[in-house]
Amino acid sequence: MQSILDNLKLRYSRRNSEIVKWKDDTGGKVIGCLPMYFPEEFVHAAGLLPVTLFGGNGPITHANRHLMTNACGAVRSTFEDLLSGKYDALDGVAAVLICDQVRFFFQVWSLDHEFAFFHQMWRPFNMSEASRPFLLNELKRLKSGLEEFAGKAITPDKLRESIRLFNETRSLMRALNDIRKTRPGLLKSSDLAKAIAAGMIMPKEEYNSLLKKLLVQAQDLECEPGEKPKIMVCGHPCGMPEEEILDLIEEMGAVIVGDDFFTGSRYFSVDVPCSGDPVEAYADFYLGLTPCTTYHYPQNWIEQDRSLSTYGDYVADYVLENGIQGVILLREMYCDPFDLEFVMLKKRLEEQNIAHITLNTGHEAGSLETQRTRIQGYLEMLSL
Repeated sequence: MQSILDNLKLRYSRRNSEIVKWKDDTGGKVIGCLPMYFPEEFVHAAGLLPVTLFGGNGPITHANRHLMTNACGAVRSTFEDLLSGKYDALDGVAAVLICDQVRFFFQVWSLDHEFAFFHQMWRPFNMSEASRPFLLNELKRLKSGLEEFAGKAITPDKLRESIRLFNETRSLMRALNDIRKTRPGLLKSSDLAKAIAAGMIMPKEEYNSLLKKLLVQAQDLECEPGEKPKIMVCGHPCGMPEEEILDLIEEMGAVIVGDDFFTGSRYFSVDVPCSGDPVEAYADFYLGLTPCTTYHYPQNWIEQDRSLSTYGDYVADYVLENGIQGVILLREMYCDPFDLEFVMLKKRLEEQNIAHITLNTGHEAGSLETQRTRIQGYLEMLSL
């Protein structure tokens, strides 16, 4: 199992060179997709390779001359990679405009470095049936743009075939995640996040084959005995959580059995329906996703008997249903959607008597030793 995990982690770490290698091997075209919720199946059905663009962890220098320094780290580090030439092999780039920062960033990108295929997909923030017509129109506009760029039609059968493939990926990812839940400690949370992220940059056909082998090898492995506090970690809606913090939590005696990361359960929690019209099915998928900080629920503010935080309810319910002792919130600096939900999320956790702690993360978050002290105090409190 470890050798396959190491392979996936390596593929993630050299993700930009992986794009170049795939193009050299196949002669195909690559579309870079900004996280999150981009309908990759449409890109795949057009005969192109969708690749999620993750920013790096290095210093941000070039991007700070183009963007406000209070933009989130995911936005600025991704733009840093663009200006540094790391995305030169891309044939196109696309994004779902999930927040104001991505929208403004993408506008700056279009002025600075526009690709042959450059697509902005608007997604309703109010995810209800009233939003369906607009959502369908945006999906059809994306489909038309990809067909024009690729020079081929995206037929319903082709799109269904891609949806089935990506659903298989989600199913395999869920099985991998179940190892962490049912055999705590067998799979490091940082390894899982990188293994999931690798699936966002590799052809799904190859990735699924590797995951199937990994799951077979993991069947007979057992975790070390011992009672450790079970933790859920939330935050980093659009990027890779900091490996050092995840490792630190587990090194100090806890075990992470659940998360709400983009490179985690949020990516694979829900399948796209395979029956009926595939564009309509993708609209159903969007409308049926797990509650998210990037969604708005206006009825919650109108009807007095509703909870104000659908997202807070989701996190609290997950904790209580899975016997989790506490929640660690990774609050990435300048992430507006998470900040907007943060107060209501904390309120819901407090109402349910769920022990939690907040760690500020990001490129300017400061010393890891400060985080170590806070985590240690939190875990000691859980043990009382």
